[in-house]
Amino acid sequence: MSDQIENFQITKDMSGNVVDINAILLKSAASTYAYNKINNVLLMQILAKLEGRDLEEIRTNVERYIAQFSEEFIKENK
Repeated sequence: MSDQIENFQITKDMSGNVVDINAILLKSAASTYAYNKINNVLLMQILAKLEGRDLEEIRTNVERYIAQFSEEFIKENK
């Protein structure tokens, strides 16, 4: 009987670890997705900078876009 309880506890712990790993992978994938998207945004921002836009405005936009793209990716992959 104690073997069954021990096996159940091990299975429960392993299931929790799998959930944790999935969450970490999803977060990493979302970040990667966001940074890939942001490369295109950065190119546009750099070109805009050459036209005389404020660098702080560009930084603010980049941070906002990273958060937005990460959130979109997580929603699409739930």
